[in-house]
Amino acid sequence: MADAGRSYHLLVVDDDDTDRRLYSRLLARKSPCSFDREQARDGAAGLAALRRQKPDCVLLDFNLPDMNGFEFLTDAAADGELTCAVVLITGRGNEAIAVEAMKRGVQDYLVKDRVNENSLWRAITRAITQTELRHRLANSLRDLTAVNAALEQEVAVREAAEIELRAAKETAEQANLAKTRFVAMVTHELRTPLNGILGYAQLLRIEGGLSARQDARVAAMMQAGQHLLGMIEQVLDFASIESGRTTLHPVPVSVVELSERCIACIEPLVAQHTLSLRMLRSHDSPPQIVVDPSRLRQVLLNLLGNAVKYTQAGGVELRLLAGASPGGLRVEVADTGPGINEGSLDCLFQDFERLGAATSVEGAGLGLAIAARLVRLMHGAIGHTANPGGGSVFWLELPSAEIEAPSLFEATPASPPPSASRVLLVDDIAMNRDVIGAFLGVAGHAVVLAESGREAVRLASEQVFDLILMDVRMPEIDGLEATRRIRLLPGPCAQVPILALTAHSFADQVVQCRIAGMDGHITKPVEYATLMRAIAGALARPAPACTEHGSPLPPPEPPGSERSAPRFDRTALGRTLAFLPPADAAAHLQSLRARKQEMLRLLDQAGSPSLLTEAAHILTSAAGMFGFLALSALSRSFEHAVANDAAESGRLARELRAETCASLAVLDDFMRERGRPSRR
Repeated sequence: MADAGRSYHLLVVDDDDTDRRLYSRLLARKSPCSFDREQARDGAAGLAALRRQKPDCVLLDFNLPDMNGFEFLTDAAADGELTCAVVLITGRGNEAIAVEAMKRGVQDYLVKDRVNENSLWRAITRAITQTELRHRLANSLRDLTAVNAALEQEVAVREAAEIELRAAKETAEQANLAKTRFVAMVTHELRTPLNGILGYAQLLRIEGGLSARQDARVAAMMQAGQHLLGMIEQVLDFASIESGRTTLHPVPVSVVELSERCIACIEPLVAQHTLSLRMLRSHDSPPQIVVDPSRLRQVLLNLLGNAVKYTQAGGVELRLLAGASPGGLRVEVADTGPGINEGSLDCLFQDFERLGAATSVEGAGLGLAIAARLVRLMHGAIGHTANPGGGSVFWLELPSAEIEAPSLFEATPASPPPSASRVLLVDDIAMNRDVIGAFLGVAGHAVVLAESGREAVRLASEQVFDLILMDVRMPEIDGLEATRRIRLLPGPCAQVPILALTAHSFADQVVQCRIAGMDGHITKPVEYATLMRAIAGALARPAPACTEHGSPLPPPEPPGSERSAPRFDRTALGRTLAFLPPADAAAHLQSLRARKQEMLRLLDQAGSPSLLTEAAHILTSAAGMFGFLALSALSRSFEHAVANDAAESGRLARELRAETCASLAVLDDFMRERGRPSRR
């Protein structure tokens, strides 16, 4: 309401003297000092006073001698809206007049014979308050519009600046990539003839007949060549990291074992410098960490090598400590060398920076830069502090990491991975190669992939493998024929253990694998723990007969067993997704969806038996690996029935179609759920 301590200017426009005196008495009785009143007997005088005095409120009689209230309001607002509050007074309660007056800007109206001091005071003060609030709101809107316009202009300027910055950044990145490609090309071209030079130098020493002087010169040539080759390898590694083509392959690694291997590699260099070298481990340092072992080894060897090269007396310590984060690892390499002066600290970890090292110290100034980039790829940190006893301490912190199923799923503990082996994985389906290859990679195995039986035979004849995982159903040369050909190869190649990794699980199919010369049988879809147990058993000793995970031959699957499997097992899906990068997982889920749609199309169109069995064979493995166990079991039974022209193939086709439709709906729901952002 109105401010009680404020004086308001009131214009009363009414031709009745009695009414005007009444209004004055009522207002004086209610608040003697609140109103400064001016009076007008007709509309013309009222309009003149309105324009001259600009009152806070007009108390307007509707029936005036020269005009009515509507005409007064029209003239008063000729230059726009009313600038003051208006309370209309009528001689009779006419709602139509009141509504029309409100449309023309009147805030309130009163009926003359019902006016009292309270109603008059309330109507005038409320009208003034509403008008002032409206004016303030209008002013605020104008100010806001001006500010908004200024902001829009500023945003436009910033967007233009951002466009220019992006263009400049893209230009710089393209130039940087061009530089990286050029460096990589040049160093690669240098490496090829250098390998030849080193090879011929080695041949000269092997063939013998060199004098002592010649042998010394060849040795110096080889040493210089190895140094140059090391520098070239560093530049190539740097170019690969800078271009974003370096990928990490994290697996659980024993910290002590990896550190001891690094110590063993650096010991010959330590012996040349007559230094001490030792490893210290705190009681709370993590025994294992999930990391790419080759890249961590590269970082540690670089730090240890630098510490030895720059230290003339004293020793080097490799310290294994607990990291700042729970389960994290901190590694420190401390030396008693000359240390690094403060003016050079900003140049640490920069490209081609040797920090004023003497020419006698080898290096291209890329080791620390590469180490820093690799540590950042591992989501860690690297830095330097002064050694309190003199020298330097280079440290790195690596966070704890686990390879496990997403939190959406229940994790299932797997058996310890077997020792690393060279494994040839043969499968014509890319999805199977990706998933099973990921299983093998996490276990630390070196995996070679083959897409066909013909390629498998060629690789088995050219390379040495500890184990072959062989798919059975493949085009041209299937797994059975490929196994028979491998068994006919000369020498040790024919003795390599071969495990059937196939969706064929019926007893007659398993017998065929044994007759072809396979040593074991693993049924798709396969789980990580099951695969590791089978591999460990095959590598430990050759099986006398074709078995599944070292067990007796499996009996034929009973009719209807496919109906006992769950439609969707989230835990099984979680175990598979845990081994795949998010982009690969999404692509394989889309591929599985396409496989299901293709199966529905073939069933609806009564496709040829060969197309149906091929689609069912692929779906058996793909559906099972991603948790659709009932669909996998039905697909296996349907494939076997169609291939053998069994009478139950018609029934199985109907059940397979229904299960495919149902599982497709479940898959779509899961993919939508997986695509939604987390609410945590």
